[in-house]
Amino acid sequence: MADHDAAIFGPTAWTLGYYWSVKAQNGTVMLAARTASAGDPNADSAAGDEVVTASAGELTGWIVMSGARAEADVMTIATTEAARGKGIGRTLLQAGIDWAKDRGAEVVHLEVDERNAAALAMYAAFGFEEWGRRPDYYPGAAGILMRLRIGG
Repeated sequence: MADHDAAIFGPTAWTLGYYWSVKAQNGTVMLAARTASAGDPNADSAAGDEVVTASAGELTGWIVMSGARAEADVMTIATTEAARGKGIGRTLLQAGIDWAKDRGAEVVHLEVDERNAAALAMYAAFGFEEWGRRPDYYPGAAGILMRLRIGG
């Protein structure tokens, strides 16, 4: 994940050490989507609305969620360049929201670079609403704070 993260996010990418640090925290989950292994009829795949968490094939996307009580956060979500436009990000986001609901969360928060039109469109389609901004949070851009009420 860290290698792909660096290619996607550049100077704001998470390091391998940071991924391990987050993974060690209580109340976090990392979900990954992968391609099916060639010739393996028993391998998981990213077909339909399934999120693949087995190490079947190449990584196509991931989401990291954290949750505590009534709140959850999308800490990061990404798809590899080759996997974009195939619904993997939407499937991962839905899996993250479902995880938050199962933990009793009433709201899911996230932050996104104001220049990321594809992500903003996806979040809006899920019903996320902007509630604030962090000026210059990303190199040369504001971070848009968004939330989705899912219960309560």
